[in-house]
Amino acid sequence: MRNLARYLIVVGAAIYLVAVPVAVMGHVELVSSAPKVGANLDTAPSEVTITFDDELNPEKSSFTVTDADGNDVGSGDVDLTVADRNVMTGAVSISDPGVYTVTYTVAGVDGHEIDGTFSFGFNSLQQIPGPAGGEGAPDTAMPRPEPPLAELIGGLLLTLAVLISVRRGVLR
Repeated sequence: MRNLARYLIVVGAAIYLVAVPVAVMGHVELVSSAPKVGANLDTAPSEVTITFDDELNPEKSSFTVTDADGNDVGSGDVDLTVADRNVMTGAVSISDPGVYTVTYTVAGVDGHEIDGTFSFGFNSLQQIPGPAGGEGAPDTAMPRPEPPLAELIGGLLLTLAVLISVRRGVLR
């Protein structure tokens, strides 16, 4: 029984120690954009800027802007001049009225990639898909991280092992 308790302590501690840092590292989330999500502009923008809540991996983060027909009108990458490296920016060439879609892929420093889209208009007569959270709010359709199941299992195994060890006299 002493070997089982020791084994459970080691396994539980290992799982817990690996899971805690992963649970602490949250995935990046869209904070704001210019043009704002769902906005209908009177003047065509010359660039698009997207801001996230955490640092982005420049090698795995970019966006494209397309018109209603799916034609590319611009693209962008992480703005390396921003100290926090949480902003992507890029030039766009928009001349025709209509709805434009920004499609982005970002990866935070945790390596987790997230895809998302949002739309804005330029003198559009069409309804522009807006955010669920109100005017100018970020797109809330982004996936959320899973609950830290490994952290819970590791903690339970560690607690069980300590209780067994104390009861059996292994840890005195």
